[in-house]
Amino acid sequence: MRWLRFTLLGSLTVGSLLAGGCFNSAGDCTESYTCARPGGSGGSGGEGGSVNPGCVPATLPGGTALPDTCAGVFVSGATGSDTTGDGTRTAPYASLAKAVAESATIIYACAEPTADTATVILPGGTTLFGGIDCGDFTYSGTKSTLAPGVPIALVLESSGGIVIEDFVVEASAGAAFGESSIGILADGSTAALHRVDVTAGAGAAGEIGATPTDNIGPSDATDPAVRGENGNPANTTTPTVPNPPGGGTVNALCDTSFGGTGGPGGSVTGAIVNDAANGTDGQPAGAGGMHGLGETSAGGWNCIPGQGLGIAGANGATGAAGTGATALGTLSASGYVGTSGTQGGKGDPGQGGGGGGGARGQDAVPDIRGASGGGAGAGGCGGYGGLGGGAAGASIAIVSVDASWAFEGVTLASAQGGQGGAGGNGQGGATGGNGGNGGNGAGGTLNACAGGQGGQGGQGGRGGGGRGGHSLGIAYTGTAPGTAGVTFQVGAAGPGGLGAGASGNGLDGVTADTQPF
Repeated sequence: MRWLRFTLLGSLTVGSLLAGGCFNSAGDCTESYTCARPGGSGGSGGEGGSVNPGCVPATLPGGTALPDTCAGVFVSGATGSDTTGDGTRTAPYASLAKAVAESATIIYACAEPTADTATVILPGGTTLFGGIDCGDFTYSGTKSTLAPGVPIALVLESSGGIVIEDFVVEASAGAAFGESSIGILADGSTAALHRVDVTAGAGAAGEIGATPTDNIGPSDATDPAVRGENGNPANTTTPTVPNPPGGGTVNALCDTSFGGTGGPGGSVTGAIVNDAANGTDGQPAGAGGMHGLGETSAGGWNCIPGQGLGIAGANGATGAAGTGATALGTLSASGYVGTSGTQGGKGDPGQGGGGGGGARGQDAVPDIRGASGGGAGAGGCGGYGGLGGGAAGASIAIVSVDASWAFEGVTLASAQGGQGGAGGNGQGGATGGNGGNGGNGAGGTLNACAGGQGGQGGQGGRGGGGRGGHSLGIAYTGTAPGTAGVTFQVGAAGPGGLGAGASGNGLDGVTADTQPF
């Protein structure tokens, strides 16, 4: 809606009201100081927010006191009291929050800091005048100050127009990880700012991604959960049946990794001494984990690599790195939320070792069946990926969520955006289990061979870095606010958090006078 140019109150002219400032549309009632609060009158602070034309401090002739007949409540951080005050000139409230709680729609604040210590929420239909010299109730031109020491200083609600004049609004720096500093947050509001300085503090750094500590299995290679079973010794029990081998172990927490089974010991059938069997390969299939060979009649067999010894499984591959944050973030009635990096990928499990080869038996009295090979150890599970680095906090003078604005003599200042959180390191992979021992020989037979050790689980990938914090004059959704009447003093954007390489790093924040979301 365009500004009404000729329907101001009484004899008050546009020139005297606006003092030559630059405006853009925020709704007619904010120009004429007649914004009503829906659902009722103005309580102790005036009838529905409508201001008598002789009660606008900036338009009073120099040295003229605010008339006693002006409706509204008074706030003095220096001399007021939220306990004993009643909002009058002689007994003002100390804080804007108290005036709002008393349903005031017209508020006059002394040219000094208010006593507010929390975010002030102004309902629609409120007119807030600063710059009052509360010694003689003249217009001083010195701005009142709202600096409650919190990261969101002032919230403007959507029901009815809001006018603020002659104020400094300061938000403190973000304190918690990723916390933003926002001077004014407007949710669907219609607002006019006249001679208002809004300053946001620095955005807080994003949290560094954590390294997971999930249970991925034992760290002791001799733990039965991952160690291969021992082979059986040579014996005279049922020598016509191959001697059962040591079993390979399956890792219950990542069951695609398991050790190979040892080779059964050779049997004896009558006067025939049968060859012993090979072990089996470890899983998942890969470069390592090859089985050991069983002893044959060819001779020259030993428990060494390439013959009877089971080969250790290969280590698991490192998980994929997480992606750095690139999205701009989101605005809502709660403020700004940035974007974090993604979690790194889980490391691959280590390969199970190969089962050890079995030994031959002996034709004797009684016959001796050969010792069996040891089962192989399971591979260790892969570690979980590091968590993504947290988003940094932004520094934003005004967050405008589908709001309409008019500005005159306004300064919007932002500070440094926070640094995005670095991606967390991945969790180390679990240890692979030892192979089981080969069974002992007897009566001149050879010892069977041990199974191979399981491979180490792969380390989890590093998390992606969080996005750096923005430094913005106005961040908005909806129609772009006009910037006539505004001076911007925008700070530096925060750097993105580090990850694993360029794709893992979070993007730097944005620095701009205005930024759509």
